[in-house]
Amino acid sequence: MVTKLKRPRVVKSAEDRRRELLDAAVKVLAQRGFGSTTVADITKAAGVAKGTFYLYFDSKEHVVAALRERFINELTEHAMPFVQRIGRVDWWTLADAVVEDMVDWTLARRDHISVLMQSYTPETHHLLWEADRQIILLLAEGLQAGRDQGAFDVGDPELAAWFLYNGIIYTVVQQMLQPEPVDRDRLVAAARELGRKLLSAPSGG
Repeated sequence: MVTKLKRPRVVKSAEDRRRELLDAAVKVLAQRGFGSTTVADITKAAGVAKGTFYLYFDSKEHVVAALRERFINELTEHAMPFVQRIGRVDWWTLADAVVEDMVDWTLARRDHISVLMQSYTPETHHLLWEADRQIILLLAEGLQAGRDQGAFDVGDPELAAWFLYNGIIYTVVQQMLQPEPVDRDRLVAAARELGRKLLSAPSGG
């Protein structure tokens, strides 16, 4: 008689399970749209019971907020090599590299971005604002350092960072939503021009 050996049960960590739910949400929401997607659709794609969803998220809106937080955390981690180059390379070379990377980073995450643009509610406003603020402050620190070194002529580094970040990111997003193919090189050229004009304009001018 042959005894069948049972396969050991794999117990996933809460972090792994949450990540799988977020990954599934990106795929489903990007395909179906926010309004047509249900919690059951997300849990089916993730291969978990519906009740598991509510161990990690309160609603679809909170999933989107969590995806926004993850996006910003990944972008912040991705930005660290640029931060480490501060003071080691020419300021304008670094500024050009940062804005180019912002364009490419956004273009490479089309599905993720399309999901983030689908849902905005009062319940998620604070989470979304805090997520944006993390990367804005990091960018502002770089602008402040450049101003201190006399490379940038910018009166308010933090507000300049807000304008630079939102101006580039949301312009790229809007371009991705258009039916025409995205012209990456055109976006990079415009982003560099925006950055140079914003950071080198005479204070109070």
